[in-house]
Amino acid sequence: MKNFDPISLFTGKNKVDLRKVKDFIIGEKYACVVLKNGNIGLAANIFNVKNFDFNNSDLSDIQNGTNRLFLLAYINTVLNNKKLPARKDDIFEVIDFKKYKNIVMIGYSEPMYNKLLKIDIEPFVFDFNSNEKFIVKQDLLTEYLRVANSVILTGTSLINNTFGDIVKEVKKDCSVFLIGPSVPLSEDFFDYYGIAGIFGTIFDQNKDIVIDLIKKNEGTNCLKNYGKKVALLSSQNANL
Repeated sequence: MKNFDPISLFTGKNKVDLRKVKDFIIGEKYACVVLKNGNIGLAANIFNVKNFDFNNSDLSDIQNGTNRLFLLAYINTVLNNKKLPARKDDIFEVIDFKKYKNIVMIGYSEPMYNKLLKIDIEPFVFDFNSNEKFIVKQDLLTEYLRVANSVILTGTSLINNTFGDIVKEVKKDCSVFLIGPSVPLSEDFFDYYGIAGIFGTIFDQNKDIVIDLIKKNEGTNCLKNYGKKVALLSSQNANL
């Protein structure tokens, strides 16, 4: 398993052109790059960034958390507005989670977690930023990953640069799913990382509403109502 940083990979393939950027909107839960052509891209504000002068920052420092927030949002303006060989489906309409006995969720997604509970599945959840009682201690993550047969990753793993460390620990027959508005909809994940499926959101309509909601510090539960859920599945994964 190659240990790549997706943000490094995607910015290498899609050069960042700040001349195309109109604005960078920052809310408490999400940030959004707005291009002059109208495209927008979102990323979860897990580092509690308040403001960022992207025009006068050293974006080559890809380990900097604020840079990563901006860069992932920028990547999503490019990749999540391309024509994709994608299915417009919810993850629960595509994946039968009942066949997985050990499911690990990294990055607590409340909607996803609650839907799993409704079908009598309780995943093991890891999240630095959550105080929920069911969150598993972080020092147990590697142990849980090595026996998991399904891993659900939110876009936070891309922003905090833990993605590579996570996927290198999973078994070959483990199905890894990337979910959430922060996730780039790119088939490159299948080539480099063996991801089984990507379940993201396209915000190609209602853009002004989405921007306003981010300014009002709304989160996924609200923003998802103004986007389109899109699924990309790996043709190489026989476990789906």
